[in-house]
Amino acid sequence: MKKVFKGVTFGFCVAMLLGLSACSQAQKTAESPVTKETTASSSQQEMPQWVATYTNLASRTSVEDVQALLSTHLNKDSVDAFFKLVNDYNEIVVSAGLQGDFAPFSKTEYDVEKISNLWTAKHSDFVGTNCRINSYVLLKNKMDIPPIEKDDALLFIDNDAIESGKLFDTEDKEAFNRLFSRVKTESTTDVKVHAKKMENFLSQFKFDDKARMLSVVLHDNLDGEALFIGHVGVLVPTDAGFLFVEKLSFEEPYQAIKFETKEDCYQYLLTKYADYTGEGLAKPFIMDNNKWVQ
Repeated sequence: MKKVFKGVTFGFCVAMLLGLSACSQAQKTAESPVTKETTASSSQQEMPQWVATYTNLASRTSVEDVQALLSTHLNKDSVDAFFKLVNDYNEIVVSAGLQGDFAPFSKTEYDVEKISNLWTAKHSDFVGTNCRINSYVLLKNKMDIPPIEKDDALLFIDNDAIESGKLFDTEDKEAFNRLFSRVKTESTTDVKVHAKKMENFLSQFKFDDKARMLSVVLHDNLDGEALFIGHVGVLVPTDAGFLFVEKLSFEEPYQAIKFETKEDCYQYLLTKYADYTGEGLAKPFIMDNNKWVQ
């Protein structure tokens, strides 16, 4: 299950799990005594406002297609490292019903329990990778990350995965934690206030204007008022529109989605994660690199 209750986020790209040790546990046990929010997957519109196609990168044709599109705008070594993670994941969970070639996209639902069992049988001590880890792998050579102070309080599962999977060296791990740091904010449901805080924070980083980082920012008040990037992916232009690449969560698959416009991609993210909020918390909002998408 994927829900957000006041102060605690479950499922999604990350779970803020004080007291729980893995995203899989959070997804299976999350229930709220306070509110019954609609899950993000079920909140997606039956008739989406976008025209798109998608793949889980589970066929040779789709891999070659997406690899070529990403390589046009991203560092080759970064793309190769990303696809190594894709292949490692898909080889284990391919029997869970992954989409091979590009197919019409509206919304997707996956058998998380089956995926979890397949993954755990192979990697009982490694939770895998999530959206932030994969986005960093793709973007790290196309952006500048300054040596600012980090707040990695909400990244403990990410960091456990990085350590147990030997994913990054010390330098990359530190840069990763700075990029996805928690950002202090105010006690308000006014998205404008929070968006300004996030713009100020992300303006410290130099982003690429072609390979863009699209972030879903959440408001949390479990331990003080804070913002954090709950989901993130990479958007690149194509001859026919845009390609958005994401890893949905530690357990859920990779998705590569072709949209006609970047606004369609924004709408997809806003729709999918609209219910990741709670009493006294601001609604999720989208950042395109360091700019708020209004």
